[in-house]
Amino acid sequence: MEREIKKYMILVATSGDTGSAVLDGFSRKGGDMGVGVLVLFPEEGISDIQKKQMTSLQEKNIHVVGVRGDFDFCQSAVKRAFTDQDLASNLVHSHGCKLSAANSLNWGRLLPQVVYHASAYLSLVQKKIISLGEEIDICIPTGNFGNILSAYYAKEMGIPFRHLVCASNCNNVLTEFINTGCYDLQSRTLQPTASPAIDILVSSNLERFLYHLTEGSSDQITQWYQSLKENSFFTVPPEVLEQIQKVMVADWCSEAECRETIEKTYRDTGYLLDPHTAVGKTIGDRFYTGERPMIIAATAHYGKFADTVFDAIGYEAGKEKSAQELLEFFDNLKLKPPMHEMLMKTSAKPRTQKIVCDADYSNIVEQIYQFTKLL
Repeated sequence: MEREIKKYMILVATSGDTGSAVLDGFSRKGGDMGVGVLVLFPEEGISDIQKKQMTSLQEKNIHVVGVRGDFDFCQSAVKRAFTDQDLASNLVHSHGCKLSAANSLNWGRLLPQVVYHASAYLSLVQKKIISLGEEIDICIPTGNFGNILSAYYAKEMGIPFRHLVCASNCNNVLTEFINTGCYDLQSRTLQPTASPAIDILVSSNLERFLYHLTEGSSDQITQWYQSLKENSFFTVPPEVLEQIQKVMVADWCSEAECRETIEKTYRDTGYLLDPHTAVGKTIGDRFYTGERPMIIAATAHYGKFADTVFDAIGYEAGKEKSAQELLEFFDNLKLKPPMHEMLMKTSAKPRTQKIVCDADYSNIVEQIYQFTKLL
């Protein structure tokens, strides 16, 4: 007999930002709601501050696991868990627990981002930079394709975006795909960069985008992604590539170019970019012609990547300073935007979530079961 479902476990794979956002929300109220959050993150693939944001929490309804692997493994493990019928059955029958998701695997995660893009456009109207209905472009640093997909939904709902500009770092599989129609992982390995949220080779939400462009051709999408799974490769036909390129343009930049953009923007304006937004600015500048305004979607606070931006703006020995020391240094500079108060507080906290496991699905299942017992 199936037990009554009394608990929900939200599984999250994060490249640094989504995990801390979900944990912040559910660590406050989740324990009262019968909801637990298990977050997987690449142990060596995010910044120290991002890691502290997640691993310094102590609430009983959260469980944070570092993985000796990359984000692609973390995300594939979460996807596999949702299709693992034995796991689902055991959780329900033995523990009265059901799995759910909070990152962009869950379509509801994309809804707020649709609002962000619409709000950004309307802000330009409110400031009389454009007239209502006037076209603009929007450039978005892109890894898992969720943020730019939300901009596509905003465009389809009537926000007059002319082009969606996809900005990548050296993990530029999306740039290659948008420019050629070929999604090729055959000779690629993930390259760790200063912009870890872009360090993704298998972009989940691209599948949704292709579904829309093929008018809901599920069989075709399944075939392509089966080829990606089995052969690390698929190619869309010319008519689909034409549809993609009506909506999107794409390019990528090197680590050196990203750092140059951080330094130049700081020198010229006093504004300090995080590395992801700097990728967006670098690519946005290439596509900006002056014909129409362009929004560059900022994605994070520079304080999360303090050592990288510290070095980029001309100071030495960023790696030798603690996260707390770096944030205090930036706070004293009175930068734009100002230092984030909660990041300052977080930087001083010790790590309390200390579990780290190898990148093997059986280890993830074990962590799920262990956490279920504590909920």
